[in-house]
Amino acid sequence: MIVLVAVLGISCTGGDDDQATPAPSSTTTSPVPTGPVHFEPGHYTYEFGGVTVGVVFDGSDASMDVKNASGAELGAPSLYGVMGTGVRRDGVVTDATTIADGESATFEVTFPDDVDERTVGLVIVSFGDSNYGALAPVPVAST
Repeated sequence: MIVLVAVLGISCTGGDDDQATPAPSSTTTSPVPTGPVHFEPGHYTYEFGGVTVGVVFDGSDASMDVKNASGAELGAPSLYGVMGTGVRRDGVVTDATTIADGESATFEVTFPDDVDERTVGLVIVSFGDSNYGALAPVPVAST
């Protein structure tokens, strides 16, 4: 057992002593909220990898704005909502079509009647066969 520890210790400490260890990069952090965070009812956003999506509910209908700066064409969009009860509700995207790189598009989405800005708990976006993930609720802008 002692021999194994010694061998492991030697193999872990060997290396090129001439290489400098990189300095840790500094990171910035957001300030810690001092009170409750409030959200715009029915407003959701997604931004990752050059794809930006904004969704705004008006009852069981929603408007979805997509900006594609991903470097590739996006498949036709689809949305589904997850209710506070955990039940999935699919939206129907009117005239869903692909979105070329560098292009923007606006789509109308219709959900079942039980889905609205008060009942939906989570909104998920997909493009073609790729699930891009959850949209975040939009915080109320501070004044």
